[in-house]
Formats: sequence, structure tokens, C-alpha cells
Amino acid sequence: MSTMAGATLAGAPIRASPAPVSSASWGGLHKGLIKLRLCHARGRSYLLPDALVGFGGTRFFLPSFFGPPELFFKLLPSGSSFGTRHHQATLCLDVAEPRAAVATRVAVSFRSDDLVRVYEDGAQLYRCTYRAPLAFKLSNQVAGNCIELANGDFGLIVYHHTTTENAALIHSSGELWSSPRNLAGTSELVNASHLYFTTLSTIEDEADLRRVAMSSTATIGFQTTSDRYREAVVDLQVLKGRIDARVSAIRFLVPLGIIAPAHLLYHPLTRAEPAYYEVVGPEIVRVAMKPGVAGAINGEQIEVANSALKSFSYVVEGDASGLDGLVEPMREASAFGVAHIEALNSGQDLFEFWQANKNRDLHSGRTFETRILRR
Repeated sequence: MSTMAGATLAGAPIRASPAPVSSASWGGLHKGLIKLRLCHARGRSYLLPDALVGFGGTRFFLPSFFGPPELFFKLLPSGSSFGTRHHQATLCLDVAEPRAAVATRVAVSFRSDDLVRVYEDGAQLYRCTYRAPLAFKLSNQVAGNCIELANGDFGLIVYHHTTTENAALIHSSGELWSSPRNLAGTSELVNASHLYFTTLSTIEDEADLRRVAMSSTATIGFQTTSDRYREAVVDLQVLKGRIDARVSAIRFLVPLGIIAPAHLLYHPLTRAEPAYYEVVGPEIVRVAMKPGVAGAINGEQIEVANSALKSFSYVVEGDASGLDGLVEPMREASAFGVAHIEALNSGQDLFEFWQANKNRDLHSGRTFETRILRR
């Protein structure tokens, strides 16, 4: 899958991230909104971005890679328009349109008074500004279109691909049934199922199948990023798919607030590159549900009752320097490589929480419901 380019790769990556640019190379500021979560991994805390909404709320970006955030804590004089405290966060995302081979670096900044919405599962939506290098046109790197919903959330336009016969059944039933299959499609989850969507409007070739975690050979190759002389490779078993079984694309409007967080690969510091995070399956959009539940179709919009949603308090974070770590996120099975999500949905301020808990171990000793795979 996607990885940053390096001199010792075993093969060319399907997507690479650009090198950092100098401050003089950045373009102008744009206004948008970013949905994100606060995560705690072993020895690290970071912000996990779900999506960036831009272009006046009409288009959205999904990250392929991102780096650690920078947080700035400030004290301002009494009477300031920002109150007595004004804090700011900045993080860099690498975004790409669904089939792009090279991602575009985007620097996103938001302030402590920019909070717009707190979601049921603890994710937060902030007003933000973002900018990209002058050499890149951001409109070429959007994941898709979106619209503002009546409740103030945003609906992402995504697609569900199936056979002509199944598409007719979905339209006539007014429901889209969730699947118990894990991300790799090789096992079933006992305690959750998912509605599966993609930003790809068509499935045209083998590369597209692999972008939605399928393959005509039932394998997808992954390679490590490390200081090896030559990177190691593993072939991950995935669901065997056919292009002719994905000829009908049903367009859906999926609320941003019900989209599940993506699993991650952590790429540790090497002699050539700093540490960074990779989103596993950046063209895949999922809604986590309780087992055996369907999503209702209202026009094009997918509607799911809060009581039917399933929320796990962690994402799988595989270590990309080792072969086992490479495959854990797609399998959705890891007891060690996890990042816990801090549910900031009870009036907690992200910045105040970070400042109050700095230099604390917020990973060890947590009890949480794990994803259970049927053997």
C-alpha cells in the first residue's frame, strides 16, 4: 500500500509524500473545517485527522499521511478578543485525490476558540485555516464533494460498488446492510459490522481493487520502512475480488459525524526520515455498526440511529518497521499496537486536557473493548 519514497525500497510505492518545503514556498491561507481525535499510543500522543472540509464546505480532503502536531499555549491580556487564553495547534497532512501517485502537503492550523462541534464518539470539529505549497493546485487533490447538512454537519459524497442485481435490491429495499468482514475481508468481526464506501466513483482496474482492499490474486503487498539495506516485503491475504462484480456504483451522502476513524501505520524515525503516520486504506470510508444492523437510505443520504452505531475507543496502529506490524491494521487485530482515543465529549477542552496531562502515560493500563474476530 502507500508509503513514503526511500532509497532502499523493495518496489515503487503506490503513493509517495513530498519533501517538506521552505516557508517561502507556501501559498495563501484558505478557510475550512477539520474533524480530528486525540490519540494516545505507547510513548506518544497525537491528533488523528479524519477529514478536512474546504472550498466553502463543498469539497473534502482525506489524509494519506500526517505528522505529529505542534501545540502552542499562550496567555493573553484580560479583555482580549480571544479571552484570557488563546491556544493554537498546527499539523501537516498529505492529501491526494483517489488515484494520485503523489500527495500534496497541507499545513492546517486551528485555535482553542475554533471548536464548532463535538461528536458522540469524542471526535471534534474545528474551524481552521490551511495552506499548501505554491507549486500544487489543491483542487486537484480533493477526495470528493460534500454538502452542509441541515444539522450543521457535513455529508461526504462517496460510493458503494456492487453487482447490477445487488444494486437493484439495495434501491428497492431502501436499506444498505452492513458487512461483518474486517478491513482485509478475510475474517468476520463478532462484535461489529461496517457499511463500506469508497471515494472512487468507478472500479476500473486491478489497482482500483487494491485501493478498496481487494485483489484478483487475493493478496496485496506491503513493505517495511526502516534502516534495512533493502526493505522487507509481506503479502497480505485479502478478499478476492473481480472488477466485473463492481460494475454498479451507488452514490451516497454519508454524514461526517458517523464515519469511523481509520487504522494507522506508524513509521518510526530512521536515518533518512522523521517519524510519521500513514492512513491505511485512504480511499475507504466506513461506518461502524452493531452486528446485523442496516443503514437507512433517505434519498441519497445514509441514516443510522445513534443506538445502532458502534464505537471502539482505539484504532489499530501497526509498526511499519516490522512485518507483523504491517498487516495488523488490515486484519484489525492487535493487542499491542493500538492507539487509544480520548473521548473529549463531556465538555473537555482538547488544549486544556493536553496541558493538564502533559508528560503522562495515557496508554498503559487502559481497559477497553477489543474487536473480536471469528476464527
